[in-house]
Amino acid sequence: MELKDVDFGVLLKNLKEQLSIYEELLEIAKKKTDILVKNDIKHLEEITAIEQEMIVKLGKLEEERQEFIKDCSSHLNLNEDMVNSSYMINLFPEEIKKEMDEVTGKLRSTLQNLDEKNRLNESLIKSALEFINNSIELLVDAAKFRAGYGADGKLSEKEGMRIIDKKL
Repeated sequence: MELKDVDFGVLLKNLKEQLSIYEELLEIAKKKTDILVKNDIKHLEEITAIEQEMIVKLGKLEEERQEFIKDCSSHLNLNEDMVNSSYMINLFPEEIKKEMDEVTGKLRSTLQNLDEKNRLNESLIKSALEFINNSIELLVDAAKFRAGYGADGKLSEKEGMRIIDKKL
């Protein structure tokens, strides 16, 4: 196989599909921020299920992309480890190169924005969990009461009715 026989359009199509899904994931991440702020568990579950489906699709697309790179490097007698997107762009015909640059640039930007939004959402989730744990501790502490003096003359505490048996 020679360079002229490689269908770089396959790789471009794959990356466009990945970009589209990542852009959708970014929009979902933005919605998730609002959902987390509103503490809307029902919608959080729904949106998480949608995210999981999209991540599975991305996994399949990434496998296809890696297979293309592997096949291309093998047929062109290139070391697979050396063949990355920057290297591949140099092999592209001129009519595809510009579009490929645009797609990879948008992909990088979208991934960076998605990472930032996911970090914010992670922080919101951690804050919510800390609040829940503190609330549980307050409830457990409130269930204890002073029973009076023990035989040694010190105040003793007894547990009252337990509201929650285990801390998550």
